[in-house]
Amino acid sequence: MTTRTRKARGPGRVIEDDKVEILPPRRGLAVDWRRLLPPVAFGTAAGFIASLVVGGGGFLRHAVVGLLGMLVGQGIVRVTGWRVSTGSRFADDMAMAVIGAILVVLLARFIA
Repeated sequence: MTTRTRKARGPGRVIEDDKVEILPPRRGLAVDWRRLLPPVAFGTAAGFIASLVVGGGGFLRHAVVGLLGMLVGQGIVRVTGWRVSTGSRFADDMAMAVIGAILVVLLARFIA
């Protein structure tokens, strides 16, 4: 029995059938909810706390403002080196996320 050959994409190159792998089709975007859910929950809590300080409401608004606040708070820490020091890493991160969320809300109100 002879082996069939297929042409490769490059000119003049031939690949034998036994060296060709057929991969299954992609099933779409694979999202690992175990890695995505904690930051969303953390951001939503930070957005809720920020809304208690500066006002606002709505679950989606809390989540968006909190997630943006987390990014702004991390940026403040990286750029300036300022950090809230409570003794607990979780409380430190939450405080910086709340400060960032407050800044996001105030900036959005200033622009609008």
